[in-house]
Amino acid sequence: MTALAERNSWAAEGVDDLLKFSRKASQEEPQLVRTLRGHRGAVHGVAFSPTRRQLASTGGDGAVMLWSFGMRDEATRRERPTRAYRFEGHDGAVYCAAFRRDGRQLATGGADRTVRLWETRARGESRILRGHSGAVRAVAFSPDGTRLLTGADDKCVKVWSLPRRQFVCTLGASELAPPSGARPARRARHGGGGAVASHANWVRAACWSPDGTVAASGGDDKLVKVWDVEAAKATATFFEHEKAVRGVCFSADGTCVVACGDDAAINVWDTRTKGLLQHYTAHTGPCTSVAVDPKQAGRYLASTGADGTVKLYDLRQGQLLYTLEGHAGGAAACAFSGMSTKGELLASGGADKTVMVWRSQLDGCGPAPAPKAPAKAPAPSRAPIAAAAPPKPPPAPPAKGVPEVVAKTLDHVVGQLDAITSTLGALEKRICANEGRVATILERRARGWLFVELDGDANDEGGA
Repeated sequence: MTALAERNSWAAEGVDDLLKFSRKASQEEPQLVRTLRGHRGAVHGVAFSPTRRQLASTGGDGAVMLWSFGMRDEATRRERPTRAYRFEGHDGAVYCAAFRRDGRQLATGGADRTVRLWETRARGESRILRGHSGAVRAVAFSPDGTRLLTGADDKCVKVWSLPRRQFVCTLGASELAPPSGARPARRARHGGGGAVASHANWVRAACWSPDGTVAASGGDDKLVKVWDVEAAKATATFFEHEKAVRGVCFSADGTCVVACGDDAAINVWDTRTKGLLQHYTAHTGPCTSVAVDPKQAGRYLASTGADGTVKLYDLRQGQLLYTLEGHAGGAAACAFSGMSTKGELLASGGADKTVMVWRSQLDGCGPAPAPKAPAKAPAPSRAPIAAAAPPKPPPAPPAKGVPEVVAKTLDHVVGQLDAITSTLGALEKRICANEGRVATILERRARGWLFVELDGDANDEGGA
């Protein structure tokens, strides 16, 4: 099917006056470089191409926008104009988008309960996957590009085989096997028509692990599930969120899963120990999406919130780095650029119908590397050489106040203590909630047993 493709000049210029930082602005801090306008409704999803300078965005107007960035002119130090293509084919709002690893195909999901696979060219040709009975809110290509993961309002997380576009399985189906002797239900050709559900409520987010063997999903049932895709079984379920889960992602090395939700919380779990590692409460309203920087083993994390802000965190040190303000309304989605641009760009979309592209510049946020010792000439002898004593450092100037190294160390310790305190607070809330549920159950059982005894006494008296 050929969709409507429009080339337009919605190029963006930097709007520096909209940018506010939680730190003093400098050249090494994130900067807003482009504001993309083209949607006629709120922006629901953004995704960068892994290999090309392209960005896709989806919105409530039913359109998919494909933005092709021009290379930066080093002579004038300005970004060249942006080419934009508008693809139309979905019947209703489009909620999510994801690129295949080669950047030649784009998957989108929408309120019309379909998944479309677009060719990332000006003609905008697409093919349709049907199988969900509810709005599709999450799509993700496997790292090798041979499978597609989808999540929808029908409470299901489905796996599709590409390029034949065949339905493979619904995650969680093997956990609801028919009783012995019963005839197994016939699997629908397109993945629909079954009573099997991966979650107890709408699925809001789904993603693959970097090695493609594990997936994660989250939904309105307040749960985050980690799946063994081959077995279609959940290997871990996390209960820490108190409201609906809106976004999930894996760390770059696959050892951690990150999720955010309407409770304004961001939680980080270890997929090996199944334990909670970090807990953040940075947004003043629902946290709508999370994304991990592809560089440095996923050290940096970005999140968006209904409060209109985009926040950047250092997961290694457990602290908030920057708060970016620019959206005139809630921010709904964020994504880092791929390794082709070294992850230097961060995109965000929101209710103000705009997509903002930021230059993250997170390389300078970490601690400065230790200076390298000067190289020494090799010894002429082949005999083993004993370790030489290190040269004496030059006398340090008299200290004025607290040394800089000590101050940085104290800041790091304080940040870690804050993260531990937040985690303990979340655990305490969870324990209190469980205690209340247990007390309620015990009280109901006690009342039920009392009623049974009273009924028995009444019957005895009547018989007498």
